[in-house]
Amino acid sequence: MRMLPNADVYWNPWHGCRKVSEGCKNCYVYFLDRRYGRDASVIFRTKTVFNLPITRTREGVFKHPKGTTFMTCFNSDFFLEDADPWRPEAWDIMRQRQDCAFFLMTKRPERIAQNFPEDREHFQHLMIGVSTENQAAADRRLPGFLSFDLPYHGIMVGPILETVDLRPYLATGKVNQVTVSGESYEGARVTRYDDVRSIYLQCKEFNVPFHFLQTGNLWFQDGEIHHVARAKQRSLAKTIVFE
Repeated sequence: MRMLPNADVYWNPWHGCRKVSEGCKNCYVYFLDRRYGRDASVIFRTKTVFNLPITRTREGVFKHPKGTTFMTCFNSDFFLEDADPWRPEAWDIMRQRQDCAFFLMTKRPERIAQNFPEDREHFQHLMIGVSTENQAAADRRLPGFLSFDLPYHGIMVGPILETVDLRPYLATGKVNQVTVSGESYEGARVTRYDDVRSIYLQCKEFNVPFHFLQTGNLWFQDGEIHHVARAKQRSLAKTIVFE
């Protein structure tokens, strides 16, 4: 199965987003923008980095070489309604860099089909993941997402707010990878070991790659809440045993 590679470059052709569900409550983009006196609900096209994947050196070669993975639109949602006027240009940039990979996450999978280019054969280097935070979000977003033919289907359960049963979706054989993440930044809610372990075991049952990204600020295990510094959340996640 094709798995998500390590990130090389973050490409944010637009910035800002609109909250659509419980998982957005403590959005890191909103938190970081507040620190700089900005309102993350104001969506704008970025000026200096919009063309990042196709920028060239003085010698005329791409600044980012073949094989680069562009983590796309992590300061927004690629399928955000406000970005409809700009998205065709972004598609064209991806079309020009078929020697690279583009990975993006969305909470709006219902908008993929109507906004996807007709020349799908030119987007085999595109990897799309859908973010869910609880069972209701999973059941609302995943059926349509998995029914749309894509070269890569990823699932992010994050911030994980409860035990989520992904077995009906894993059973389709269409899921390339499941990532689970706890919540960081201001107002973070508790991440529970048992909830994460449940998804790990589901992935193991269906032979789907599983990745635990980070514990979040508050990690509950063995009857105790652990306060984890943000800098240590990913390294701690790597040490957790779920067997």
